[in-house]
Amino acid sequence: MAGAGATLGVILAGGASKRFGTNKALVALDGRAIVAHVAARAAPQVDLLVLNAADDAAATGLTVVPDRAAGEGPLAGWIAGLRWAKAEGISLMATFACDTPHFPLDTVGRLRAAMTGGVDCVMARHDGQVHHTFALVRTAALSRIEEAYAGGMRRLRAVGGILSCALPDFSDYRDGPNGDAFFNINTREDLAVFESWWHGRDLR
Repeated sequence: MAGAGATLGVILAGGASKRFGTNKALVALDGRAIVAHVAARAAPQVDLLVLNAADDAAATGLTVVPDRAAGEGPLAGWIAGLRWAKAEGISLMATFACDTPHFPLDTVGRLRAAMTGGVDCVMARHDGQVHHTFALVRTAALSRIEEAYAGGMRRLRAVGGILSCALPDFSDYRDGPNGDAFFNINTREDLAVFESWWHGRDLR
């Protein structure tokens, strides 16, 4: 059973998928939903894995933790996950984007290694780009995030203004389309690029 020293994993799938046209998390990739590939890579890295999404995503088999205010973006997903972690007595939350099916298998371990001292959250950085949806956050930071959210903050990139954040570099990980370790599928064109790169490889 998960406890204070555990890490809750949250797949962020609460977006509207406007650029894709349908729920991209449930789009088939090699016979499985994209989110199923994400879950397969995320589950071994955490103690407990849940899905932040609308109820119609429950077909994934994961426990669904919905936003209280649907459509408000990934920060609302952070809050939903942190509230769930707090209720379960879990001290850390790791988040994963639902549209990134081939992120590093040691993502959480590398994030955890950077969470030292007074650091509240850690976000992955690759080739200079910060991937805010791949993060490790202390549950103790929930009240500060809720306060900022109530004050109008909606973007994850603004979290650095209220929390102490570390940005470990993942640039040595080149396994992805165009060497992008965190290649995400926002459009059908992105899906085609990923499928072309992946063809014949093992997504595990």
